[in-house]
Order: sequence, then structure tokens, then C-alpha cells
Amino acid sequence: MKNIAYAKSFERLWQSEAEAENKLYNKLFCIAFLLCNPAASIGFYLANDPFYLTLLYTHCISSSLIAVLLLLHYKKVITGQQMSFITQIMLICFYTYLLAQPHRSYAQSCLNLTLGIIFTGLILRWPVRYALASSLLSIILYPAAIYFLGEPSALKMFFAEGGVFLLLAQFLFPFVMKVSVGKDKREFYYRYNLQEQNVELEKQKTIAENATKAKSDFLSMMSHEIRTPLNGIVGIVHIMMDEDQNSKNRNELLTTLKFSSDHLMAVVNDVLDFSKINADHIQLDEFAFDPGLLFENLRKTFVPRTDEKKIDLIFDIDSRLPSHIISDSVRLNQVITNLIHNAIKFTETGYVKFVVREITRDDKTVRLHFSVEDTGIGIPVEEQPTIFESFTQVRQEDSENKGTGLGLAISKELLLLFKSDIYLESEPGKGSVFSFEIQFPYLEEEVTVKPVPLKKIMTAIAFPQAKVLVADDNKINVTLATMLLKRKNILFEVAQNGKEAYELFLQGGFNLILMDLRMPVMDGFESTALIRKIDQDIPIIALTASAFGDEKDRVHASGFTGYLTKPFIPEDFYAYIFPFLGVQTAKVS
Repeated sequence: MKNIAYAKSFERLWQSEAEAENKLYNKLFCIAFLLCNPAASIGFYLANDPFYLTLLYTHCISSSLIAVLLLLHYKKVITGQQMSFITQIMLICFYTYLLAQPHRSYAQSCLNLTLGIIFTGLILRWPVRYALASSLLSIILYPAAIYFLGEPSALKMFFAEGGVFLLLAQFLFPFVMKVSVGKDKREFYYRYNLQEQNVELEKQKTIAENATKAKSDFLSMMSHEIRTPLNGIVGIVHIMMDEDQNSKNRNELLTTLKFSSDHLMAVVNDVLDFSKINADHIQLDEFAFDPGLLFENLRKTFVPRTDEKKIDLIFDIDSRLPSHIISDSVRLNQVITNLIHNAIKFTETGYVKFVVREITRDDKTVRLHFSVEDTGIGIPVEEQPTIFESFTQVRQEDSENKGTGLGLAISKELLLLFKSDIYLESEPGKGSVFSFEIQFPYLEEEVTVKPVPLKKIMTAIAFPQAKVLVADDNKINVTLATMLLKRKNILFEVAQNGKEAYELFLQGGFNLILMDLRMPVMDGFESTALIRKIDQDIPIIALTASAFGDEKDRVHASGFTGYLTKPFIPEDFYAYIFPFLGVQTAKVS
């Protein structure tokens, strides 16, 4: 197997691991020789060998010293490996002394020493240098002691009665130890690397889960914070339009305001569904529309903002455009709106110019060139490659132009659906030009637009004595809901939070509860849970600005009767609550 280059940090960890893993075996090694060495003299005694007395006395001394080493290890003066190594070196010295003594036979001694080295190789995991030192001492001292301190003929008897096998075992001992330790070290290395990878993967998983949760929380909060004021805008616009039909200018302004609020809601939904765009979950909804009318509505939308900033807004539309083109007007409107909005935001003097030109036309399709030009701050060359990335804006010091940084990214992704791309020309301090081209199917003949039937409005013809509890901490939402209830002479009470709602409910007399989900003190979920412990039948309608499916699932699982998403128009509001109030209704066109 190929050698592995271990890092110093791993070597230190391995030493610690080896010490911990072999702690028991080091103790077992010492205890085994502490007990077995003196017991070995029994064999000599049974063989009537007078050498047993020398063996017994010597090993009693060695066992006492081993006991001292065990005590030092217990006191943490020496490590387990140091204890077993010192024991081995000490025993070699005692064995050398014993081998130098006169023997009737070396067979028993050689057998005992061979078994000892085999036992050592099986249970211990030493560094190779320990094993090498032990073997070298044994190979040198054992024959030398017999030859120089004993009788010369004794050496021949030693080799004949097992000394060769003993020395061969000692020679092989370092190699066996190297293989065993290397195997254990590699296994630990692979486990260590696997654990590190698992830890790293767990970290990455946690990061990804946290990022996903943060994204979900951000989008949910963004939905709530944006939809809540829009609810007031949309609702109040409808009320004012219903109550005042005599003022032409007023209705024109309200119509423009309604168009802006409806469009803003579409843009908000697209921003919140940006992940769907990236995942190819959004498709173009193509139908015939008048491009001139679309561009005129766009112009009216931005006139108040450009007038406020005292810059010129120029719409230069080619007069040769077809009367109707077939495409997704909402998505096209969103792309153009994002570009014009950005241009106005970053332009303090001069103008913002929107240009539409017909490039080519055949019998079925027309190719149009769109461009948005401004005299704003411009974009540095080094930032232009990343300007279409998500959450990216031009860096400005002391700039008040805040935003999500999604506008250009969304525009680029939407243009891909139109099989187009967006191009940028810009110079810092002079302005920017964003442009794109799209090929549309078109119709020159007059398009017969089916008259849109008036929405059938749910109108009450009989009012029982109904009373509604409105629980919402937002004054705009409370004003809208209570105004709608007043128009139908429906009684109501208002709670500022979930706790007040629960306390008012306990007083009794309510036929319906309109419950906002996000409130201080106690939210709508907690309040509903308390109410459901007392009354399982009273209708509780969740009012929420969140458009996410998981919150709808939570609402249905939390005891709510229904779910009404903000913003809503009066007709939808009445159509939803009347059946719960037991109001007899009629639909009028």
C-alpha cells in the first residue's frame, strides 16, 4: 500500500489516540509479567531443577519493580507506553542475568522467552523505535551473557535448545510491530478523515438549512411588510371609487392609482417567486394586447415620480407599431418597469427616456427594439459584469437609493423567457442605456375584445343581528375592515392583539372572528388555540399578507375556519364573510 504523508497535527492526535486505545493492553502486559514470571519457576521446580530458586528470587525483584512502574503510571508520572517499554527493557536485563547462570537445559527458558515476545507482539502497539531497541538489546545481550559470563559450551546448548527460534522471534518483532502499528494508524487515519468530512458536511448542511430558513423568513416577512400597506391602498381605492362617481379628475387619478397598486402587487409577487423563475417554473401567458395602451399606462405611472425629482420623462414610441401584439403583457410590463424605475432612482438631473422602435416585420411577426436611457450616475466598467446578478447594485457612498437589488436580475431572467437578452452601455457620470429586442407575433386587424361582464357582487338582502370581532394591530387594516363592515351596518368590536381578542371573545355575542396572524403580545395562532378550547364552532377567518403555501397549511391545521389573503377588494371580502354570518344574499350584475 502506498505510504501516506501524515500531517504533524495528525501525528499528535495519533499519539494521543494510540495511548488511549492501548491503555488497557499496556497494563495487561505489565500485570501478566508481574504474575507469570515468578510462576515460571514452578516449571523448574517440578523438573527438580535447582535453578528454580534463582529464578524465583530474581523474578520477585522484577515483579516488585513492575509494581512500582504500575504505581507511577497510576499517578500519571509516566504514560502507558513508557511503562510497558521500561518493563520490557528491565525484563531483558533480568533475563540476561538469568541466562548467564548455569543451566541443565535452556529449553524451558527459550520457550518462556519466545512465548513472551509473541505475547508482546500480539497485545502491544509500540512505536517502531521501541520494538527495535528491545530486539537489538535481546539479540546482543542474550548470547553475549551466556558466552562471556557462563561456560562457552553453554552457548552451543542455548542455540540447540531453542535459542535460534528465540533470536529469530526477536529479529521479526520490529517488523511485526511496524505492520501492526501501520495498519492501526491507517485505519485511524481513514476514520479521522471520514469523521472530519462528516463534520464538514454537517456544517455545510447546517449552513444550507440556515440559509434556506433565513431566505424563507426573509421572503415571508417581505411579503407581510409589503402586502400590508398594499391592502389599505387597494381597499380604500375601491371604496373611494364606489362612493364618488361624479368627479372626473378624481376618478382618473384613482384609476391611475389602482393601476399602480395592481401592478405593484404583480411585481411583488414576481420578486417573491424569483426562485420559481430560476427553476423554470414560470411560463409566459400570451394574449393579444394593445402595446400603445400598455406604454401610456406605464408613462402615467412614472410621471408623479419624475415630476417630484424634476427630471424629464420621455416616451418615444414608434408610430408604426402594430395595433396588437401577442405576448405576456404582465411580464413585458415588469421588465420595462424595472428598467425605468432604476433609471429614475439613479438620475438626479436630466432625463429618463424610453424608446421603442420597429426593426423588422414579416407577415406574422415583428421585431421591436426597446431601450431605457438615463443621464444618471452611470455604472463603472468593473461593476458592469455583475450588475445583473441577484442582490447587486452600483456601489455608492452616502446613497439613499436602497433596494433589494433584484430588479435587473429579474429582468434578465424574464427576458430569457422571451428568448432575448439585455445589453448595457454605460459611462460613470454620464448615464446608462439598457436595451433588448423581442420578436412578437402581431395582429393588424381590429381585435374584437369580448366585453368583460361586470363582476357579480354579493349583495345582502337580509341582515340578521350579526356581530364581528376584528383582531388586527395594523390601523390601516382595521380602518379598511371596519369601513367595509359599517357600509353593511354590521356590528363589530376591535382587538389590538390576540390577547384582547380572546378576552373580548369570552364576553360573548360574536358570530365571526377576523383574526390577523402576526400581532404583538399574542399572535393569531395562540389566540385561536385558546378560543378553540372553548368553542369549536365559531367561524375564525385568518387575515394574512403572506402568500406562502406552508403558512396556509399551518392555518388550516391550527383550527381556523378559512383563510383570506391581503390585499382583497370589497366584493371579495363580502363574498367571503357573508355565508359565515348567515346573511341571505343575492348576486347582481
